[in-house]
Amino acid sequence: MFTGFLLWCFAPTLVPWCEEKGALVWLYKGAPPAMVFGLLLHRASAIFSLDFAHIEVATVLSSTSPFSEQVQLMLTGQGAIEGALLCLMLFSLLSPKLPSLREVNSEQRQAIQQGLMRHTGWWVLLCVVLLFPDARYISPSSLPSSPTVALSSWWNLAAIVCITLLLVMSGEIVASSSLLTTNDSTSLLFRRAVMKQIVLLPLAVYVMAQSSVFTDFWWGRPLQNSNETVGLMILVYSLLVCFVHAPAAWLESSLGQGDGQSKTMAWGYGLVLALCFLVTLRSVSHVDLFGDGNQLVFVSLRLTSFVALSAAILMLLPTLGYDSAHRPELWWLRFSLFLIVPAGSLFSASFWLLVPAVFASGVLTLNIPWLLETHPFEPFRKSILIWSVVIAVVFVIGLLVLNSFCSLAILSGAILLLNASFVTVAMQRWAE
Repeated sequence: MFTGFLLWCFAPTLVPWCEEKGALVWLYKGAPPAMVFGLLLHRASAIFSLDFAHIEVATVLSSTSPFSEQVQLMLTGQGAIEGALLCLMLFSLLSPKLPSLREVNSEQRQAIQQGLMRHTGWWVLLCVVLLFPDARYISPSSLPSSPTVALSSWWNLAAIVCITLLLVMSGEIVASSSLLTTNDSTSLLFRRAVMKQIVLLPLAVYVMAQSSVFTDFWWGRPLQNSNETVGLMILVYSLLVCFVHAPAAWLESSLGQGDGQSKTMAWGYGLVLALCFLVTLRSVSHVDLFGDGNQLVFVSLRLTSFVALSAAILMLLPTLGYDSAHRPELWWLRFSLFLIVPAGSLFSASFWLLVPAVFASGVLTLNIPWLLETHPFEPFRKSILIWSVVIAVVFVIGLLVLNSFCSLAILSGAILLLNASFVTVAMQRWAE
């Protein structure tokens, strides 16, 4: 199954090749969802037959558990995660039938499907260790005399649905925005996905606020509740996709291919690294787990070096053909910011300290092209400069005054949202 997801990561290349081989394309597309569906069937059979050789049944249910509890376990436990994964895959495969793509030609619809398959494949590989650990699939060596794990509430199902929808809409935004450089055929899908994200994100923020993330206990063992951690990964990623990538993909087409792109890239990269170091230095000081004194500087330097390395590597991708963007280097600089926290947090909890820095850097990469490049909207330059100075002053005051990591993350997230709104509305005003 996981090999199948790895192959999905290269869908834009492998799908056309498999189509030339005839039925192989159906195996390539259908094998991973078929195997996940098999997992679901096996789990349903074990739960509804009270098979105590199954780890989830043995630890949650008893021999007298009523049918209602069995249904609740199926829909709120590991089965909910497997079901969410299956829905994510089926959505990718059926995306050519989306109402937003009715007027789009077959070639563009297939490109959307392949982009969503790639997006799904990468995210499953990123989260596979957390969502599908061996401990959830082994048979117990001995049966407990009574249930040892509490039955999850229906709230758990609602949270999984919300987070899954965020990932679906993020995939739509990423896949559709990659085609906006050639024509606007996917603009309807793009706009609808952004609007749905804006509706879902407050709900997802509320869901995560009810969890234990970023508390003192959570910092010590962030992977103890891996479902919460994955939800946080997707929430951070979705915020950046919706409020940095989406407006950038939509608005940077107005800049054209003018002077100043190399200057934008150089200044953008340097300022992002400087900002990451300074903000992370403050973030580390709010979490006692990572020490004090010189240790704060060492942790900040280490995290900033990872940002620098990942951004430098990803910015080489345009030379390999991944250049379907108005600003391909900035595109990949942004995606290094989007993915550094989810990917790095699998190896060290310290990467969560980058959240405020990544939010602030996202704002910087969105604003800086309008300040440095020559473009047809010169009056917009003064507005964006004044606005950037205002939010910079507010953010610096927040860095100095706020005394907790959560408050710093909330402030940077609020600035992220406000900046996207200002840039989008102001740009439309000047364009008119």
